[in-house]
Amino acid sequence: MHVCTGCSCLCDDIDLKIENGRISRAYNACRRGAGIFLNISSSRAKPTIDGQQVDLERALQKAQEIIQDSENLAIYGLDTTTLEAQRLAIELAEKKEAFIDDNSTFCLGDFVEMILKKEIPSTTLEEVKNNAYVLFYWGTDPYHSLSRHLSKFTYYPRGGKRQRGYEEDRFLVVIDIRKTHTAKLAKKNARFLKAENDADIIRGFIDALEGRSPKIFQKEIPRILKEMEKGGFNVIFGGLGLKYGLGGDYALLKEMIERMNERSEVYFMPAGCHPNMRGFNELLFEKTGHVNRYSFREKRSSDDFAFHRLLKNDSADTALIIGSDPLNSLPLEYAGKLSEINTIVIDPRETFTGRVAKVTIPSALSGVESGGTMIGADGSRVELNPVFEAEINDEYILKKLLEVV
Repeated sequence: MHVCTGCSCLCDDIDLKIENGRISRAYNACRRGAGIFLNISSSRAKPTIDGQQVDLERALQKAQEIIQDSENLAIYGLDTTTLEAQRLAIELAEKKEAFIDDNSTFCLGDFVEMILKKEIPSTTLEEVKNNAYVLFYWGTDPYHSLSRHLSKFTYYPRGGKRQRGYEEDRFLVVIDIRKTHTAKLAKKNARFLKAENDADIIRGFIDALEGRSPKIFQKEIPRILKEMEKGGFNVIFGGLGLKYGLGGDYALLKEMIERMNERSEVYFMPAGCHPNMRGFNELLFEKTGHVNRYSFREKRSSDDFAFHRLLKNDSADTALIIGSDPLNSLPLEYAGKLSEINTIVIDPRETFTGRVAKVTIPSALSGVESGGTMIGADGSRVELNPVFEAEINDEYILKKLLEVV
């Protein structure tokens, strides 16, 4: 069995059929995961300097020269690579007194940070599968973004104390601004709450917990709380909709979870993330006490050190992009500056950022062509079992870059 690195579920039950040295089938994988295994040869990056293809050693040498001469290096990405490579990138950032950041600045890093600081309780997907009764999906649509989340870990599986599955042993709550595909499942033993304002819904739960009638969803909120007391073990999966709906102010959310736990067990878990985003967050947190947006020169974290802000403010003369494509995801006013500075891209695939980079270095696909360790959104560590073994992977490349620092 193999681990799929398509998302932070890190499903470890992928059975592959290999014919003539190629993967022809990926059993159990979702559409995203199957695409990783079945299309490993497509759109592969090539070593380049200034857009011209060169041999790998020349590209590595040029990258070394750029890193060595850089005075304001920014390292970005890392969420699709292994813990082993992430440690090397953090070491490189420390030695160069560089900035380091990842996608969690835009994604769910705030939630991970609260969990690591023990400000909110969390649990594992295995515990959810075996014990959870009320399941909140708040500001996330796992039907599309985390295709096996519902079927393998939460709503549909039978496990432990939940042998009767979703028909009787689960209660689904979907909170979102629109009726998503996940929300359409909210029929029997379920509720859908249309979120006009996330903070108002949280206040509604707090009011009901304090014995007052909630101002919104006056029937639904008390019913959900009764179900939570009945089930005893409940979990809230928070997505980007919740993060941006609260605008970075999580005091009410933490209060609600604390009050809920006075009546039953309630846990929180990020719903989403790249495969090893939490791994990067944990490693940087262990090193610095922060999960992202960090400057080793100033020894602190700040919004000014977020990668897009560094580009906007012309704070970096060199960008080392590992396993990410900011030109495809950041606003053009920021991402366009990647063509104006010394940009180095390390990636298995061709990317938009690679097209404007000073240097591109092709790497191995984590989990398919290289092994190592990743940490899922629930904090569980997973060892990768690669199908093939490529010599030139992220670890190899980062060790080469560290040689000149």
